[in-house]
Amino acid sequence: MIKAKIEFDRIIFDSYSKKEFSPDKKLKPESILKCLHFASEMAYGSGYHKSQSFGGNSYNRSTSEIFINAFQGKLGELAVYNELSNLGIRPDNPPEFDIWGKGKWEDCDFTLNNGTIRVSIKSTKWFGNLLLLEKDKYNSKGQFLETFETEPQAYDFTFLVRIAGVKNPKPESYLEKNDIEVEVTGFMTHANFLEVIKQKQIIPQGILLGTPLIVDNYYIFAQDLTDVKYFRI
Repeated sequence: MIKAKIEFDRIIFDSYSKKEFSPDKKLKPESILKCLHFASEMAYGSGYHKSQSFGGNSYNRSTSEIFINAFQGKLGELAVYNELSNLGIRPDNPPEFDIWGKGKWEDCDFTLNNGTIRVSIKSTKWFGNLLLLEKDKYNSKGQFLETFETEPQAYDFTFLVRIAGVKNPKPESYLEKNDIEVEVTGFMTHANFLEVIKQKQIIPQGILLGTPLIVDNYYIFAQDLTDVKYFRI
């Protein structure tokens, strides 16, 4: 795995650590509208996304950030669902578009094989080259701590999706025109994540990735992820 080169307060990306953005087929307009409605409700409507997105940190997201995060996240879920379906691997359920209030949340994006395989999906901007996982949300066994009414559980697979065209916090702007493109960049297994933990692949709080990281993050470079065409269960 590629190790991050950190100089002063930033990561130095060389040619090998960068992965070219190669978007897949565009999502259907009606699918984008469903994601848009979901994100609008979660940020500006009856839904609830906690503003404190980084554990106990004092950073609070604005409603604009919540909208962008929710929109991008749901687009990522849909992209992976479509990609797996194209491979003949049908998740147990399609992406969830129900609007939930405070006190209920998803702790798993998909399950496969009748709930025995747990899948997490992370999304980032099209030029991102890192899959980041907040360190304090996982224990030393690689289990996610913020599960809903269950004991900490591991994700069997974690996907990274890179997305272009999501930058305007005004939902109506996407009704006029959208140039959204998605790429299912790749995935890592739970065994891969345990290796990341063992190797202490951590980018510390404060390092610049466009803006300073709010908390410590485990990382794996997009270049090190396995191509989705090799996904098997």
